[in-house]
Amino acid sequence: MRAKFAGALSKLLAGVVAWVRRHRRLLLILLLLSLFFSVLGYFTSPVSVPGMCKIYG
Repeated sequence: MRAKFAGALSKLLAGVVAWVRRHRRLLLILLLLSLFFSVLGYFTSPVSVPGMCKIYG
């Protein structure tokens, strides 16, 4: 039972790693966009809730 679970987990992990390798550029772009808006929200004054920023002026 345990070996079957470990085999299934190993296949799943291998699939996730393969997907990440294929989509490395997309993940990097999403990470940079997230970082950009986080920094933008940090340096602008809050609109109504802390963490939000004035994107649309």
